[in-house]
Amino acid sequence: MNIINKDLKFMSDLQHGNKPNTIVLHHAASSSCSIEEIHYWHLQKGWSGCGYHFFIRKDGSVYKGREENVVGAHCKNHNTNSIGICAEGDYSKEEMPSIQKEALVEVCEYLMGKYDIKNIYGHNELGVTECPGKYYPIDEIKEKVKENIKLGGAYPEYLIKRDSHKFDWNVVKIQRHLVELGYDVGACGADGYFGEDTEKAVKEFQGDVGIEVDGVVGGITWGSLFG
Repeated sequence: MNIINKDLKFMSDLQHGNKPNTIVLHHAASSSCSIEEIHYWHLQKGWSGCGYHFFIRKDGSVYKGREENVVGAHCKNHNTNSIGICAEGDYSKEEMPSIQKEALVEVCEYLMGKYDIKNIYGHNELGVTECPGKYYPIDEIKEKVKENIKLGGAYPEYLIKRDSHKFDWNVVKIQRHLVELGYDVGACGADGYFGEDTEKAVKEFQGDVGIEVDGVVGGITWGSLFG
């Protein structure tokens, strides 16, 4: 997943200490806009800058807002324990493109793996607002994320191997279990990206249990990890 950083300039009164345990989904209430425009609108309100942590355009591109450890400005009474994700569009009037939905699902999965988040809410589930709009596919997104992160014991029937650019919830599961067993998967921990450190940990595990050492999680390695 590529997260685009437009190097937004925030005011100096940002408050750190956000401890995310919830994801809150929003819409921009504008059919076409950019992260820079969102940032400008929020500055005009007297805020420190873009109140969201992520912004996703209709073409599926993902933009960084404020830092994840910075308290948000997107959902009253929930800004100190949540990640706010805004989608370009006015979903009180229009339907969301599939590629944007897919990006939202991927970002949610990434954040849930990173922070062990259990809950996703639409803004209107936590406050008196129409946001994210009646046509925002909130239930579809929640269901897709739930489906993707089921942590059952069955092998997913594909080889899981090094690819540091693609998030995979099964990689989160592998990484978490390796860490529980005492292996080092790198400084980022169970982030869902199968990079060099995860490959090294898989090889160490394979060597320790006496199976082929190739750094790839196939059926035999999966069974050894979770059987």
